[in-house]
Amino acid sequence: MSYLAVQVTDYLQTSGVSARQLEDTAGLPRMTVGNLLKDSHPRPERFGQLLRAVDDATAKRWLVAYLKDDCPPEYLPRLQITIAAIESGPDSVDEVVSAYLVPDHSPSAVQAAWSRLQAAISADTSLARWFVKTVNLILGPE
Repeated sequence: MSYLAVQVTDYLQTSGVSARQLEDTAGLPRMTVGNLLKDSHPRPERFGQLLRAVDDATAKRWLVAYLKDDCPPEYLPRLQITIAAIESGPDSVDEVVSAYLVPDHSPSAVQAAWSRLQAAISADTSLARWFVKTVNLILGPE
């Protein structure tokens, strides 16, 4: 069972919300949730609708699960995904970015991390595809 299917199943069981109610709240066609529970990976647009239909904490768990489902299995033991809200405002993006920098927050440390990521991506096409898909999911359609 996919990570997302596990998270959605848990939500349906603990919240008392039915799959049909979730689909109605999200404005999705029938069987969208049913297909998801059968390990069908929803398109980003539909997944976005699902995320808007639940509370923030649930949406964060589902987004992490969605990203983990796309990650090459050999990287899962080393993967840690953290989701933070980005508020509107001139300094908000810088604040969020700084929270993810290595402890000394130095530009050289960030450049070193970027270089390691570029090397890993150039050596592994499945990691590169996952990275691009993840960035596109986070940034949304153009």
